[in-house]
Amino acid sequence: MSEPEWLNWLATVVLVTGLGYLLIVFARRVWLSRRGGLFDCGLRLAGTGRWRSGLARYSGERFEWYLLWRVWPRPSRVFVRGECEVNGLRETSSAEANLGYGFSTILSLHVTAAPPDRPQQNWELALSEGSAMGLVSWLESAPPGQGDYRRRHD
Repeated sequence: MSEPEWLNWLATVVLVTGLGYLLIVFARRVWLSRRGGLFDCGLRLAGTGRWRSGLARYSGERFEWYLLWRVWPRPSRVFVRGECEVNGLRETSSAEANLGYGFSTILSLHVTAAPPDRPQQNWELALSEGSAMGLVSWLESAPPGQGDYRRRHD
């Protein structure tokens, strides 16, 4: 007994769609890599249990975070240097290590926002130790004329 013809077409459409999606995600990653240093970075709102895998990079005064499996080339979350403070660094817990973040350092980031429509938020970023130190250095190295990070946050 042969399979219905529509079932073969359905399987073909699903396969082509899946391969197309993976090709677009790969092309997006290559395109983002060419526009500047890109590194792995997990992100979650502090106090929630859900980590989201992503990619991050610096772009001027912005720290851009991209959801890993998203097709859209724009960042999913943008952190502005002048609105961020580091609350601390810690090693991953055993539960976080089981989720795949065992190699990471967790950086706690407090975001203050000037507009009243955006509340202050605390974020956690799962980064390699080198990337975490790079982020802390980037926050502390504000350009001349934008204030002194240490004086504002001590």
